Amino acid sequence: MNLRKTALLVMLGMTTTAAPFALAADGDGMATFRKEVQTMADKDGMVFKKNFMAMMEKKWDAMDKGGKGMLSMADIMRIFSDTKGQ
Repeated sequence: MNLRKTALLVMLGMTTTAAPFALAADGDGMATFRKEVQTMADKDGMVFKKNFMAMMEKKWDAMDKGGKGMLSMADIMRIFSDTKGQ
């Protein structure tokens, strides 16, 4: 495994480890996201992949204003942590 890949995996691990604390710190960060997902759920509480992916693609596109096809890790975390994540 090369150094770049190792560094990326370490950063991703740190982000996923820290994410629950960041979400808990803002108190209501997941409430909007949870509501959106709940509206997609069927009577058994299941969400179809195509519906979830369409929602996430819409959020991604709203944040990728330059159309580069890339977002910073901070932008990605914002999708899940606050209402400004579109």
